[in-house]
Formats: sequence, C-alpha cells, structure tokens
Amino acid sequence: MRVTSRLKALRNKARSPHSIPRFEGRESRSHHNVALWRLAAWASADSLRNRRRLTQIETFVQFAGFPRSGHSLIGSILDAHPHARISHELDAMGLFEKGFPQSAIFALIDRMALEFTRHGRYWNGHGYRVPGGAHDSADPLRVIGDKKGDAAVRWIARSPSLIDRLGRAGGPNKKWILVTRDPFDNIATMSLRHGRAYDTLRSSTRGHTDFHRALAQKQREGVIASRVLDSQLDEYERLCRTVGAMKNRTRPADWLDVGHEQLTATPAAEIERIIGFLELAVEPAYVERCAAMVYDKSHRTRDLIDWPDTAIERVEALCATYSFLQPYQAQTPHEL
Repeated sequence: MRVTSRLKALRNKARSPHSIPRFEGRESRSHHNVALWRLAAWASADSLRNRRRLTQIETFVQFAGFPRSGHSLIGSILDAHPHARISHELDAMGLFEKGFPQSAIFALIDRMALEFTRHGRYWNGHGYRVPGGAHDSADPLRVIGDKKGDAAVRWIARSPSLIDRLGRAGGPNKKWILVTRDPFDNIATMSLRHGRAYDTLRSSTRGHTDFHRALAQKQREGVIASRVLDSQLDEYERLCRTVGAMKNRTRPADWLDVGHEQLTATPAAEIERIIGFLELAVEPAYVERCAAMVYDKSHRTRDLIDWPDTAIERVEALCATYSFLQPYQAQTPHEL
C-alpha cells in the first residue's frame, strides 16, 4: 500500500504543471503550462545531445529583484556573450524547488534560450536580440542562468531553505545579480499592470501620444489603476524583505547589484562590470554592440499614476531600510 501511494504521488507530481514562456515571434508576451514529465523528457534528450557543452559550465547565475527592472535586457546582453546562455523566464528556481536536478535545469535553460532566439527574442512588444550577438553559438559554455528574478525571490520567500539547498547542490559556482530600479517606477508599473489591461493597451496602441490618451481614458474608466495600489506596495515590500534575507545568507562576493539608471547612464562600463563579475572575457566589439541596445534614459512610469503622501512615505522608509535601495533616497515621484 505504501509503495502504491508513493508511485501515485510521483505520477501526480510528474503531471503537475510548470509555467514557461510561449514564444510566438513578435507576438510573444504570454506563458503556458507544461507538465513536469514533458520538461524532464526534454531535459533528458538535451543532456545526452549536449553533454560536452553542459559539463563545461563554471557558473550558474540567477537574477533576483523586482518586476520591470530591466532583467530582460540584461539577460539578453549576457546571452549575446559567446560563452554564456541565459534563459528568458524559465523559472529555474521553481524547477529546483519542484525537485528537478541541477543538470536537467541547465539543459532546459540551454533549450529555452535557443528557442527564444529562434523566435527573434521578442517579448511584450520589445525586441531583445543583440545584433551580431552569439545567441545561438555559446561554445565553450562557461556561464548559464535564468533571468526570472522576481519569481526566484518569491520562491525563496515561500521556502527559505531553497537558497541553502542550491548552495549544497555542488557543481558550478552560484552567483546572483540583483537588478534595481527607482522604486517609484517599479511600484507604479506593478500597479498599472495589475490585471494585465495595461500590457494589452501598450502592445495594441501605436504611437506615444495615442497610448497616453488611451491610458488616461482607461484610468478614468477604472480599468487601469490611476493611483498606486496598496497591494503592490505590500508586494514590493515583501520582495525587499526577502532579498535582504537572501543577501544575509550568502557571500557578498556572490552578489552583484546593478542599477537600471546606472546602466542607462554608462552602458559600456556597466556591461563590463557585469561580465567581469561572471569572470567572462570582456570583448570590445561585444560590449559596443550591447551598449547600443540600451536606451539612454529610463522610462518614468511613476508619472503615469497618482502618489498619495502615505505611499511616498512608505517608499522613503524602504529606501532608508535596505542598502540596495539607498541610492534612491531623498527622491520623490516627480523629481526631474
């Protein structure tokens, strides 16, 4: 009876879903569920096919942080390096929590990064392919990782031992990249995107003026938030609390903080710093191509939503509490 129960539990677990991106060329913007048994089958086949490449890995890097901070851009910049492969929202930490072995996760990262490239590296209306980048030819493969940073933090919030189990898994070095952005922009975007109507409007509206006119109308109708949501402030604070705990439980040398605003101000220098952290070769032509992908100014979503004084005070308190937010102290939502 016990054996039968265990087998049934294993079968049920294999049938349980894991959410991965659905790549559809320029229309890519959604996820779909794939059964764990199917992902395991993909990983098994790819592990055999690419055994030599997948046993050369020296570093596993996991992004951590907050939604809409620039993870997709930095992930694609790294994936363009000739010795790195970064998957787009595979949710590697979710797979690790669900019992996937490290080798299988690496095989899936490799597969999903190549699939993203095959579809042009489009996501939510943006193109992330670096012209001339080595997106499809990482060999030898030295660095592998996943860019789904906010999901990684949420998994560890639910299961704090996950970060210790990852460290005990052996194999390549484990490193973390924390991408930050002005919290007023993060929280504003989280509030606007609550319910997904904002993303639909963004992708279906052509032109800056038309978008802002349509957004204002949707906000008047109550379809999209017109003021910061307390629920998203709460969520941002939970993410801060978990990131702080994660940094306290790992070596400082294994973390790199990357500010989105610093990346847009000095892209070449920041790209070189990220590459150096991962101990990859800094090639001038690669850095130049990647730097050209970076906009010279961050998008200020904070200006698209109202900020009550109580919300401003909460953000200011977070900036004073967490070292990774201290560069954003003494700012207000409407500062130039």
